[in-house]
Amino acid sequence: MRILWLGHNLAYPPKGGPLQRNYNLLKEASRLHEVHVLVFDQPASRPPGVEPEHCLEALSKFCASAEWVPLPADSLGIGRYWRAIGGLLTGDPYEFRWLRSREMAKRLQQLAGRIQFDVVHADTLGLAPYVSLVPSAGTVLNHHDIESALVRRRAASERSLLWRRFWTREAANLLAAERHWCPLFHVNMVVSDDEGELLKPSCRESRIHIVPNGVDIGYFTPRPDPGGTRLLFCGRLDQLANKGAITFFFNSIWPQLSDRVNEIEIDVVGKNPPAWLRELSQRDPRVHVPGFVDDVRPYFQKATIFVCPITDGGGTRLKILDALAMGMPIVSTTFAASGLALRDGTHLLIADTPEAIVEQIIRLLGDQALRQRLAQGAVDVVRQTYSWDTIGHSLVAAYEEAFELKARFSSTS
Repeated sequence: MRILWLGHNLAYPPKGGPLQRNYNLLKEASRLHEVHVLVFDQPASRPPGVEPEHCLEALSKFCASAEWVPLPADSLGIGRYWRAIGGLLTGDPYEFRWLRSREMAKRLQQLAGRIQFDVVHADTLGLAPYVSLVPSAGTVLNHHDIESALVRRRAASERSLLWRRFWTREAANLLAAERHWCPLFHVNMVVSDDEGELLKPSCRESRIHIVPNGVDIGYFTPRPDPGGTRLLFCGRLDQLANKGAITFFFNSIWPQLSDRVNEIEIDVVGKNPPAWLRELSQRDPRVHVPGFVDDVRPYFQKATIFVCPITDGGGTRLKILDALAMGMPIVSTTFAASGLALRDGTHLLIADTPEAIVEQIIRLLGDQALRQRLAQGAVDVVRQTYSWDTIGHSLVAAYEEAFELKARFSSTS
């Protein structure tokens, strides 16, 4: 099949979140089918020194073609706020407004004029309107998160009345958009059974496929237990869920933990750490904040325990899968591990209150046998369920069903 992937990022370098997922799914799909990529470039998602041409070069090693389109100028900087305000007046979600581009529509029509596509993959809800420009193809709409549910949770946690009203309105607009667009696609794709259940009321007769997040088990390989008392958290630190997690950790967990374990240290690895965290690292030599790193594996190798105190967000946490593949003992909140086929006490330890998280960390630090047992369970579940080659077959199955449904509907119309 010829597959067109419409994306909102360049999927390279594969460092965390959607970039990591998209890069690996594109690679796996390209093993079996001819995949063409047309995506927006988000400058903020690229590390310093990485240009769009570098990303296209990397994708072209396995994709049949790769092209990028700049985001509209008024989707960047202060212009994005005007787009958001405009959405409040029209009922048009920001998710759609910031990806609305005449240049993208033009390039898509040109590409579809040259190549007869069998399936079009829209990689986020806001790209759904473009699919009508390729009417002959089967259609797949990917959901990294269920946007309406994610924004609804953000509204509920917002302290400012003004922002709470904004996010409540945006959640309602997104729900209306999901109910409109999801049934128009042959297949909707989600990362977990939980998110499939959330989306089901919006999909009506459209099929839902589970294509989970995964991990490159050739890149993230098991490491020996280093012992010690070093913790690790990693993730993009200007992302809302990660910002909330590190705030929760250092406000409510770190004071108790550092009082009880004098030798405790933590590495907080990720792009754009907040100023308060950098200042804390200067005052407290046990807190290390290296910022963005090109290769996170050395930090996994020297840490005793991976901590994931996330309490909000959507999708599933790829950082947990990376840690599992490295054979790291993990202390996670229930929310952070949701959507993954993991059992408390077999693959990781679950704790939700600051006191319980502290107790589980101290328990693991003092019990090497438990660390080793969790490490083995972690590696086993990743190899069985979350390797990208396994997940690639689920992705291709979604494409094949979309193609078959399109052919079936065309023959009966």
